[in-house]
Amino acid sequence: MKKSTATLLVSAFLLLALVLVGYYNITRPRVLILHSYDPEFSWVKGLDASLRKSLKGLQRPLLTRWHYMGLRGAPGTQFQETAAASAKRAVASFEPKILVVFDDIAAELVTPELLNRPDIQIVYAGIDEDLAHHGFNRASNATGMLERIPVAALRDAVSHLGQGRPLRVACIGDARPVAEAEAAQVSAFDWRPHKLLPCEQVDNFPAWQEAVGRLGQQADILFVAGYRGLHRQPGSAEVVPPAEVGSWTEAHSKALTLASKITFVPDGGAIAITPSPQEHGQAAALLVGRLLKGEAPGSLPAETGKAFVVSVHQARLQRLGYQLPPVYEAAARAAGTLQ
Repeated sequence: MKKSTATLLVSAFLLLALVLVGYYNITRPRVLILHSYDPEFSWVKGLDASLRKSLKGLQRPLLTRWHYMGLRGAPGTQFQETAAASAKRAVASFEPKILVVFDDIAAELVTPELLNRPDIQIVYAGIDEDLAHHGFNRASNATGMLERIPVAALRDAVSHLGQGRPLRVACIGDARPVAEAEAAQVSAFDWRPHKLLPCEQVDNFPAWQEAVGRLGQQADILFVAGYRGLHRQPGSAEVVPPAEVGSWTEAHSKALTLASKITFVPDGGAIAITPSPQEHGQAAALLVGRLLKGEAPGSLPAETGKAFVVSVHQARLQRLGYQLPPVYEAAARAAGTLQ
């Protein structure tokens, strides 16, 4: 009898524990984090590290799930459709209260049918396109942070490289929409006293090689707006590895290479001044916290990122006889991006 009673009490305790755990999970706000790219991409690593740390700082129990679409480079239409369908299933099955969307591809492929829905709130970050492109300007359930190239900081770096003389700046990028958006930001900026040549977009490696050689003859600085979507040959599905593009460009360009991509220096470039993934991850977490406190997304205007990260490869600078003030080296050293 005593044994039966003890067994009954243990069973009741376990059942109560399961009920409490289930209730705890049900009542925790659900937050789904949707990435355009994969978890090994350095930009994504920076976003995730900052986001996780900042979400913990909210001191609010959350039920979180991460989903990575893996759409780096120039994926084909079928691959994009498969990734989009998988992401949409993740949203439907998890039923998040808040969806955090990083970068334009996820925003383009997943969020349109979620805009203005009363059962879900959207926080976006790392967005290169303007709000109207994704419909966020008309969405009452969306807020976030736009990613913008730190063009003023890039121009200042060019001024330091020129040491008082105006330089000619060429611009090249691949043909992906994200690269076109970056090239548009570069073209719209006032680079005076320097001269910006028209930005060129190409979709294959032979065209890239021709353009790099030609532009290197015309300019002192070659700004690279995007290089991860170059096809091996015209009409080919094969995409050239970014490190191959970066290394080839650095080796063959007579102009100093400069970019606003966090992977550019590791991939072979000389200098990069890039938007800060830490800022975007932190901003997304803080907006999640504000929404959980009851603020409406429509009352939170979109922000624009201001922080940036400096990456420098000293030997590549010196190869072309350029120098930057010590503050650039100090900034890169502090960020762990000095080579």
